Amino acid sequence: MAINALVKANVLEAFGKPLGVGKEADVHDALTPTQQRVAVKFHRLGRTSFRQTRRKRGYVAKRRHISWLYQSRLAAEREFEALRLVYPHGVSVPEPIHQNRHAVVMGMIEGAELIHYAEVPNPEGVLDEVLLNVRRAYLEAGVIHADLSEFNIILQPDGHILIIDWPQFVEKNHPNAEQLLKRDVRNVVRYFQRKFRIKTKLKDALTYVKGQSLET
Repeated sequence: MAINALVKANVLEAFGKPLGVGKEADVHDALTPTQQRVAVKFHRLGRTSFRQTRRKRGYVAKRRHISWLYQSRLAAEREFEALRLVYPHGVSVPEPIHQNRHAVVMGMIEGAELIHYAEVPNPEGVLDEVLLNVRRAYLEAGVIHADLSEFNIILQPDGHILIIDWPQFVEKNHPNAEQLLKRDVRNVVRYFQRKFRIKTKLKDALTYVKGQSLET
């Protein structure tokens, strides 16, 4: 139904090969009527247990009765909202194009998640770019990813990064914003230390991301 609606809305013209299949979403290659290559993400939260989904995703936790399809639609709506909030501020995310039901049409995603790279050219520069984008999202868009890790940071063929998977985002005024921002930054810093032996103090990384002075 979502594909049919996107075709009728003149958003998609051709549907292509799978780009990635995960526990909670499938991503496919597609073409727009202007022959622009795009990615279409289908949220499929029914592949995870109901309890786990409710625990991990705050936007469904308060709803007592909710179908798998409705969960997936909520996830798609939230991801599209997040991309629309951060993309205009220069945050490295796929361009938000359209959303219908449980599907999100976005700019093309090329490359692979950091977790799949045994080696990365200039890992210090990659870490700096990740933290810069977390900073932009936080300071300029007022948004925190809230589930950031090596599994949703794409390293593109040109060496730059792309941050994906935003359904769990929160805004700066969220009661747990501080905790979630710290967790995002800690996940990234720990991964680069463990994988590439880059030592960065969590306190300094958080200070940078929040736009505060490093002086105490």
